[in-house]
Amino acid sequence: MASETQTEKRDGAQTQMRSRRQQHKRQKRQQKLVIAAVVLVLLGIIYLAGALYFRNHFLPHTVINGVACGGRSVEQSTAQFEKTAADYTLALKERDDKEEVISGSDIDLEVHLGDSLEQLLDSQNGFTWIAHIFGRAEDTVETAVTYDSSKLQQVLAEMDCMDSEQIYDSQNASLSEYQEGAGYELTDEVYGTRINEEVFYDRLDQAITEFASELDLSESGCYVDPVYTADSEEAQNMLETANRYVNTTITWQFGENEEVLDGSVISQWIQVGDDCSVTLDSEKEAEYISDLASKYDTKWKSRTLVTHSGETVTVPAGGNYGWRMNQDETIAALNGYLENGENYTGEVVYYQRAAQYDDPDYGDTYVEVSISDQHFWYYQNGTVVLESDFVSGDPTKGHDTPKGAYQLAYKARDQVLEGEGYSSPVDYWMPFVDGVGFHDASWRDRFGGNIYQGDGSHGCLNLPSSVAKQLYDMIEAGTAILVY
Repeated sequence: MASETQTEKRDGAQTQMRSRRQQHKRQKRQQKLVIAAVVLVLLGIIYLAGALYFRNHFLPHTVINGVACGGRSVEQSTAQFEKTAADYTLALKERDDKEEVISGSDIDLEVHLGDSLEQLLDSQNGFTWIAHIFGRAEDTVETAVTYDSSKLQQVLAEMDCMDSEQIYDSQNASLSEYQEGAGYELTDEVYGTRINEEVFYDRLDQAITEFASELDLSESGCYVDPVYTADSEEAQNMLETANRYVNTTITWQFGENEEVLDGSVISQWIQVGDDCSVTLDSEKEAEYISDLASKYDTKWKSRTLVTHSGETVTVPAGGNYGWRMNQDETIAALNGYLENGENYTGEVVYYQRAAQYDDPDYGDTYVEVSISDQHFWYYQNGTVVLESDFVSGDPTKGHDTPKGAYQLAYKARDQVLEGEGYSSPVDYWMPFVDGVGFHDASWRDRFGGNIYQGDGSHGCLNLPSSVAKQLYDMIEAGTAILVY
């Protein structure tokens, strides 16, 4: 019995303890609920108070036209705008680490807001004020920011950035000096300090009317910058083209003589345009080719001739025989080699060729014609294979046979030679200049001597028919005819 009583007492005590603990927990939960309710009420009051407050004040962290107006009323914001205008300075960040300052007071800066702030305030939702606590709201309103433009010009006139003596121009990437054997390199562009006035005044006006604290002239594009930098495709193409030209070697061959054209000369022809285009100076190129022609062309030049008798005579200039370069086509070919970067060894382009490059250019197959002797000698491979007297043009009638070095133009059979007062059929016709040539003259029974003086031809060389036939069968077009 005693044991059961003790057990009952112990169980009762435990029950009471659990009951007290449960009651204590209920009390704590009730206290938390009360506190939470109080906090919510307080937060609601604060939120509502804030919403009420921001009905007449700008939301937190509101910036209007660069002026901090958060938490301020229209009146306070207006005053802030006026203070900002009065204290305003604009720092111009210039190249070469320079900075110059424009003060609002120096240009009579004023701001006229009208009812723009009221309209902005009316448009905001005061109940969103909490969302603005942790963010920045940038707003813009229509304002009438005014300043005295003439005073601004006076201020600018005193600044280094507008001083012509301190300004230097930008430069595009360019070619370095030519280095023999190496060619060209790119020289980096230069960023100058010349102002693009149209852009500058636009950016400056914008900065002032927005109360910007600084204007970086470089970042805002206020300078006249280089158009082509060393990294630009145009500059890289310029370098590649110029080096292709000067690294091309042309070797002109004139018999045993050679003329080498390389970068030392071509570099003097390089022209670079404002758009980084590379061209060749056509005048200098033409002058170079013309000098080659003057040096190696033999057409129209006088020549020496060792005659049949061993005497050396001068064949007068002016004849049509000899080397003559086609300068235009040679230039065109040269430009093709340079454009392709193709080295070339060989001849120039010719209008007309002679027998050989070596002196004498007429070689050892030619016709020697002596007007005074009224005789010709036809040489093949240095040996006289045919000679004969002839009758030449009549000098007493102004029909002299022209002297000089000529080439046989062609030969033809059965021609009728016509001129003023005559028409003569011939069997063998071998002209060499302006309707003058060798031909048979069946109407004559004598040749040589002084017949030509008074009874000569109209300029042609009249031959016995048998001689004309032999010469016709032997001679070829292009053979030199040396008349002296």
